[in-house]
Amino acid sequence: MKVALDPVWSWPLALLVSAGLIALVLITYPPRVRALPAPTRRLLILLRLLSALALVVGILRPALIYTEKDERGAQLIVLLDQSRSMNTPDAPGGLSRREALVRLLGDNQERLDSLRKTIDLRLLDFAAELTPAGETPAVEADGPITAIGKVIDELRAEEDAKRLLGVILMSDGAQRAAGEDDVDPRAAARRFAEQRGVAIYPVLFGSSDLSGVGLDLAVEDLTVDPLPFERKTVPVRGQVRVTGAAGRSVKVRLLIEDRTGKSTGESGTLVEIPVTPEARSVREFVVPAGVSTVPVDLSFVAEQAGEYKLAFEVQPVDPEPRELKVANNRMETLINVRKGGLKVAYFDIARVEAKFLKRLNENAKVQLDHFVILPGPRQAQVALDPKWFERGAYDVYIIGDVPASVFRRADNINLLDRLADRVNDGAGLLMIGGLTNFGAGGYAQTRLVDLLPVAMSASETLRPGQRSPDQHLDSDLQIVPTPDGLQHFVMQLSVSGNDAAWKQLPPLSGANRLKARGGFVDVLARAGNAEGVDLLFANAVGRGRTMAFAGDSTWKWHLRGHGQMHQRFWEQMLLWLARKELESDQPVWVSVEPRNFAPRSRVPIRFGAQNAEKQPIADAQFQVEIVTPQGERRPLTPQRAGEESFAEFSGANEPGDYWVNVSATQNGRAVGLPASTRFIVDARDPELDNPAADPDLMRELAALTGAATVTPESFGEFLDRMTTEGIAAELLRHTTTTLWDGWPLLLTFALLLIAEWFVRKRRGLV
Repeated sequence: MKVALDPVWSWPLALLVSAGLIALVLITYPPRVRALPAPTRRLLILLRLLSALALVVGILRPALIYTEKDERGAQLIVLLDQSRSMNTPDAPGGLSRREALVRLLGDNQERLDSLRKTIDLRLLDFAAELTPAGETPAVEADGPITAIGKVIDELRAEEDAKRLLGVILMSDGAQRAAGEDDVDPRAAARRFAEQRGVAIYPVLFGSSDLSGVGLDLAVEDLTVDPLPFERKTVPVRGQVRVTGAAGRSVKVRLLIEDRTGKSTGESGTLVEIPVTPEARSVREFVVPAGVSTVPVDLSFVAEQAGEYKLAFEVQPVDPEPRELKVANNRMETLINVRKGGLKVAYFDIARVEAKFLKRLNENAKVQLDHFVILPGPRQAQVALDPKWFERGAYDVYIIGDVPASVFRRADNINLLDRLADRVNDGAGLLMIGGLTNFGAGGYAQTRLVDLLPVAMSASETLRPGQRSPDQHLDSDLQIVPTPDGLQHFVMQLSVSGNDAAWKQLPPLSGANRLKARGGFVDVLARAGNAEGVDLLFANAVGRGRTMAFAGDSTWKWHLRGHGQMHQRFWEQMLLWLARKELESDQPVWVSVEPRNFAPRSRVPIRFGAQNAEKQPIADAQFQVEIVTPQGERRPLTPQRAGEESFAEFSGANEPGDYWVNVSATQNGRAVGLPASTRFIVDARDPELDNPAADPDLMRELAALTGAATVTPESFGEFLDRMTTEGIAAELLRHTTTTLWDGWPLLLTFALLLIAEWFVRKRRGLV
């Protein structure tokens, strides 16, 4: 034992202050108690002096240091990766990684035996768990996953009487685990270093470049629009890893589930999506040299609402030579195609209104295809495709500032006749303001004269280049809803204060002069600052709906900061024209996000019930079950957090489709129909899909624990250094006990002051 001092300040200053305190007491205090009897005088001076000495102890901060021998044995742990990725033959000489590891240990057997003379050397195999490797590790590597983070945590939690000197990690360094086994190695290493205070020395085997191992194509990532709507083009992006494929032709395609004849709980077969003008579901390309991953963008049109499985698949055009693995050539996911998706065909010249109408594509419900019509004499060059006017091609048609002649083809096909058929079939039709449409554009001489809600006459037809002031208003017009319009779905811009919302919009820059075709036409809006000027008309004809809007400058709303109102107004017009304004969700719903999981993952499931006003039903009772790919039914226990209910499924061990069925009751009565969804447990092998080594992770583990990576070539030198410099069978343990920062010194100082005060009180000095 020895005493150590650690003064608050430098030694000279600390000694000067200490001596000054004692001198201050001895010089100033005795004269103040000179009149007291000698015993009392000496007692007070002693108490004051002891108080000053207590302060001196706090300034000098003394401590007692005890030294003792730690007789515990020392140990060094060597972790040997035994996962299947260690079978990758990319080590020197064509050896597998595991073979190279075992050979390296054999080449350094003498050094290891020398270490065993002074310490306990433990060789442990690891994959998902730690197992003893014995003195001669096996060459076989059959571990299902690589859980580096988990095994580091297991070492940290070990209760061992022996002192740990360090850990040597011999691995390819790639974490390949899922579920509870997927512990972040970096976080585990940080915890290990903080708690055990020893370093991890990684020894890397394998390469991050597998181009020389053989051909392997794999889909590594798949991203789909999270809100696809029926009849709308859905973009799909995949990330394709191309190993050993430089200069080869590769085909990437989309497959979608055919659910014909399938009921809930049954999976359909995957079929190729045909290529259409609106979508690109197949792509071929030649892999450039020096490229390891290629992003591929595809798309498809979901024809019907519902839940479907979608697959993104890559294959070599030439199947020879064969790939090392084919299980990773496809990635599957689930998409929930919603009802209410709109396909809109918009025929107009390139003008400002068209530019802002195209922003409707930012809404997942709407796909607006703008077919640009050339102005003036060049309109004769326009050849519209008859396919655009086939049954089911589009839900709504918009005609802008183009004359009827544009729709008459050179082969004597009048596309407006086909458009009239589509409206009678149930499609919507909207004509908006312009100089060369309505009556001026010759539409009074087409079948649309009986479909559009405004009156048109053949006498209004103008020749190219003509303009009639009788058919147009050039002044600013403030659009306001009519009394009927305030109640109409199309005109609802605000839940509260709808009339005020319309009044704050900037006026239109002129409009067409239009009149309702008959008494059954609804006039939804008119000009608030010009009497007798109607602006928006709506009508139902046959199975379809038609509208006429006299304006063509709603783009000004965007420029004045009312972009949301602009979008809402146009979206509501399109929804009404397509008869989709009343569509609603089911009372019971269930959701699983994400839709894809690795084996052994925990799957979160959310579900709930809502009333007709789409408000949550707080007292609903739920029954939840999982149907596994083998048809086994497993009930789950619902839990509640606020207004939301959830459950968790931890039995997703086998690949395939898992169905989730949820039913709800309220006061013993069923709430709507049961809801179903599903999730996919990928049939992928995370251990072998991408067996590339991860040197970056190994370097991070070393840095986090205060060490450095060791190459296989320098492993022998590393063992020699440990033998000569880094290992001692005994350890001198030093224990320090401070005498100044605890309660004893504070209590002593307080008691001394109290005792002095008490004596002074008795003598009448206080």
